[in-house]
Amino acid sequence: MNGESSWDEPYAYWLANVPGIGNRMKRKLSAYGKSAREVYEMPEKELMQFLSAPKLEKMVRERRRWDVEGEYRKLQEEGVNFVSLLETSYPEKLAAIEDAPFGLYFYGRLPSKSVPSVAIIGARECSEYGRYMAGLWGSQLAQEGVALISGMARGIDSIGQRAALEAGGNSYAVLGCGTDICYPAENRKIYERMKTQGGILSEYSPGTGPKPQLFPPRNRIISGLSDVVVIIEAREKSGTLITADMALEQGKEVYVLPGRATDRLSEGCNRLIKQGAGLMLSVSEMLEETGLREKKRRWEEELSGTEADEGEKGHTKLEKCLDFYPKSIEQLQEESGMEYREIICRLMNLCMDGEVKQVSAGFYQKAGKYDIRI
Repeated sequence: MNGESSWDEPYAYWLANVPGIGNRMKRKLSAYGKSAREVYEMPEKELMQFLSAPKLEKMVRERRRWDVEGEYRKLQEEGVNFVSLLETSYPEKLAAIEDAPFGLYFYGRLPSKSVPSVAIIGARECSEYGRYMAGLWGSQLAQEGVALISGMARGIDSIGQRAALEAGGNSYAVLGCGTDICYPAENRKIYERMKTQGGILSEYSPGTGPKPQLFPPRNRIISGLSDVVVIIEAREKSGTLITADMALEQGKEVYVLPGRATDRLSEGCNRLIKQGAGLMLSVSEMLEETGLREKKRRWEEELSGTEADEGEKGHTKLEKCLDFYPKSIEQLQEESGMEYREIICRLMNLCMDGEVKQVSAGFYQKAGKYDIRI
């Protein structure tokens, strides 16, 4: 593998799996050491500045038993992508939250910072009205070019995601288990579809089974990846309200579907409205109020303007830097002198034209002219 991110990835994968050390400390250690490999090679005396004796013991034990290259190779063989906070391809919206996961495992793609994203969440045991609104808004958001974020749970979450996919949009599921486990199993169809129309993400390593204690922490990732959180039906003490609280702490907008005062499924939503949450009456109105429609319009204009201004010049500039061995986005940025967003847009177009292929998270290479099969 080539490029510093590629060189460092196996060590970032190791650091992500050191038990007993939180995301903030892993981030702090990496910033101090400048790379995950330097953390791995850091003398125990130096690590003592940051870690208590029990935590230091755990890290040292993991260093001794962990086959860094071998374990990372196994992950690649399983077809699971991995990205750490140390890489520029890590979702920018998520990196901005206080307790961002140090590492993310995923199938498909990662959400783009330039594309507006909305989470639709709510009751598992929802009413027919709730089902209808989740489907309607999921479809309308997809038609507006907004990415849908959710947890693929039964009820409102998966209904909204299914509607977005059926409308031709992109959706991303954040799981409370490993990405290789479809939970709940009944959502297998949308799970598989999201691998090509979005992505499946988790902070938990492959093989981690769904456990009750893993679901509340994953909610911070759902809200962290979203510009706006929309709640459709939630009881007074619903787990959905945990996500609403996390979204508010992260400075995100929260909108809710109002309901009848006598309806238990609307108790949580009505309470949030009383506390100042936005009133969700239509997708169009919400997009205007939050400025997401304007944000999308500006991004599309910027993309269009970049294509018009640069034309073949920008295309050729990037092509000259690409090769038949993988290069990271940082390498391409350094070699071409192009802006990060401009490179992403160009790479997307080149991938769609079949001239370039993405070989792993943040790494691209030229595509061969022929697909030779034996």
